[in-house]
Amino acid sequence: MLLCLCSTTFFSVVFLLNLSSPVNGWGGDGHALVASIAQTLLNEQSLTFVRNHLPWYTSGNISMLASWPDYIIYPDTNPVDYLNWQWSKQLHFADTKDWACVYDREKDCNWTSTSGQQCVDGSIQNYTTRLANSQLDDIQRQEALKFLVHFIGDAHQPLHAGFHGDRGGNSIRGKFFGKETNLHSLWDTVMIERRITQDFHGQPSLYLQYLLTQMKTHYAQNISDWTNCSTSDESRYLACSELWIVEDAKLNCDLVYRDENNQPMSVSKEFTLGQTYYNTRMIIVEQRLIQGGVRLAAVINKITESTTDIDKSNKTCFASMSIVMILFVHSILILILLGYTFLRRKRTIVTQTPVFRDKNEYLTIA
Repeated sequence: MLLCLCSTTFFSVVFLLNLSSPVNGWGGDGHALVASIAQTLLNEQSLTFVRNHLPWYTSGNISMLASWPDYIIYPDTNPVDYLNWQWSKQLHFADTKDWACVYDREKDCNWTSTSGQQCVDGSIQNYTTRLANSQLDDIQRQEALKFLVHFIGDAHQPLHAGFHGDRGGNSIRGKFFGKETNLHSLWDTVMIERRITQDFHGQPSLYLQYLLTQMKTHYAQNISDWTNCSTSDESRYLACSELWIVEDAKLNCDLVYRDENNQPMSVSKEFTLGQTYYNTRMIIVEQRLIQGGVRLAAVINKITESTTDIDKSNKTCFASMSIVMILFVHSILILILLGYTFLRRKRTIVTQTPVFRDKNEYLTIA
């Protein structure tokens, strides 16, 4: 009940912020939805884990900071030190070659370069590893968790793997139900806001309940497949970011960049989109929101499981070492005691040895 109330309150705050704040990714509502879906799938250990790695005022609610990586990079939302976070801007996306319809790690993220992996794919791998690293301090792991929650959301918004030539759809402009927008914003916020306003009385919390129902019914049979990794280097924590961005690239060519007449959209011509595009694409939006939540939960659960195993191993090792040390000290004490006893006994024997005197010493002078 408390989680529900916190989510409802936070969704209201996020919705108001969206009206005035420039954001990347899904937008505040989308990121909060992904995080809230994930929250329902966290096991008890993971709930404790996130509570221990988030600020106290969140009460372990990951949706409360799901948009933090967006807000820190803009002067409107972080006027004090937004310049200190500009390095993180490029970590939100992995733009691909126009109409290539594939994601190539080497070409699109400079994967093997010494200064490479500066994209959403690389950032997910980096912050997954950092969150799982128990040697890092609490501040670094808290930051890693906030980035990871956000970037996994970003990786499921198809236009975060949009085309280089139009800046992930930001340069493709047009009208949606008669209102000016761009393709990226349409997928970030506009369609989600329309869905919440028209079908859920403007209440994101009701929309969340609808998505959870869809997850448990319509998509129930897909969840195990969604959390499978195909590459061994990422399977340890189920952070299959390369696969997720490959999915984005295919969706972009098949649906996202095509208008209601299935014609490619580009910067050279403004689009005019309405009910047909909305009806057919909103299904994809909702599927990606659910996928993002399911996969985020799987990663956090896996990290918690792995770190718990490490902690158990460390505790077992420490216990074993403690036993060895106790036995060693005990053995030393026994040896010292035996040595002391031996020396004491030897001294006693020497003291009690009879002394033979010269017979003249016993003569009495009359």
